[in-house]
Amino acid sequence: MDAVLALLGVGVADVRARLTDGRGDEVPGRVLDLHHVWDFYRTRFLLRRVRAYRRFLDVADELAWECYGPVLGLAGARPKEPPLVGFSRAASPRAHRRGSAYHDLLPRGGVHTREGREAAARLPFPVIDVPWSFGSHLPALLTVAHEAAHHIDDDCGLGDEIRRRVATAALPPDRTVHWERWAGEAFADVCAAVLCGPAYAAVLAELLDTGADVDEVDFDGAHPPPGARLRLAGAAARLAGHAGTADDRDHEARAVAGAMVAGGWSGLDGLSLPELFATGRPAGPAEVSEGARRLLAGGPSRCPSATGVLAAAALAFQYDPAGYDGRAVGERAVSEVLRLRSAGTRAAPSADPPGAERGRAHEKAGRAVLAALDAAPDPGPGAVG
Repeated sequence: MDAVLALLGVGVADVRARLTDGRGDEVPGRVLDLHHVWDFYRTRFLLRRVRAYRRFLDVADELAWECYGPVLGLAGARPKEPPLVGFSRAASPRAHRRGSAYHDLLPRGGVHTREGREAAARLPFPVIDVPWSFGSHLPALLTVAHEAAHHIDDDCGLGDEIRRRVATAALPPDRTVHWERWAGEAFADVCAAVLCGPAYAAVLAELLDTGADVDEVDFDGAHPPPGARLRLAGAAARLAGHAGTADDRDHEARAVAGAMVAGGWSGLDGLSLPELFATGRPAGPAEVSEGARRLLAGGPSRCPSATGVLAAAALAFQYDPAGYDGRAVGERAVSEVLRLRSAGTRAAPSADPPGAERGRAHEKAGRAVLAALDAAPDPGPGAVG
């Protein structure tokens, strides 16, 4: 909220200046433009005032926090806002990085000024969008861990290190080039599997088209082929010590997962991924599967983290879809996660940098919005109707 207030505060100050320096005729269009930009944030905040959406989004934010939050405690890391989860009309989850343009995410119809595509010039905090349909199917929420991992990659500057690990993963040369192209997506899948265990692969299997007609050898998509993603997630979960992950003996999956799971990351203060996600990971190999059975029996999962509860709910759906619905497992899992929340604001364990410094960064984003609006031509007097 502070980030958005600082960003839009620049626009409000600009409007006030126009009212006093003879440019008052420019104010109506500028106000409409600012409302259009504000609407991107307003809808995400206001949905948290509607009980049915608030509970789901609060749980989604908890999962995003358990994945992203540990990086805020790294030595030398500057505390930053964690990802905010929202709904979108897209068919699959998406991560929108801090500092990126978000004009394509604005409501359709454009801003008041015709060249308004650049109006949303700099996103002040990371955003994760999930399809509206996820609101009625809690297990799908585990994909938020994948998207939060993209933000870890971005904010910790892991891109080069990820590619180096893939390049040295003992893959055949003709396969290395493919996995280097998929490196960022592979990292996100590995992080989600390390944190959530085999439940993540189970959810992926539901959401991906894993038809036998996929040609994995010449697959040129932005993600690895669906089957390869499932094998990669399974291998990563197994290497991280999760129970219930069968050895599929896939060399590529083992090689890529091993390169990312084993050893410390220089961009993560020398921590391995299992060490980074230690707080959200289950305490024992069978904790999540036992939690799933407890949920199906009508009780709480008794998992001590939001991730554990959500993974248990996802496995419960896999074990017994009818029982999952009949015993309201999803709603009870949501309530259990909300009871686990700690009080207070989500923040890094170290002290925040000076407020003025953070404010200047968001004000700079606000000035970028104004500059983009000023660069757009006025639609002119004949634009009404």
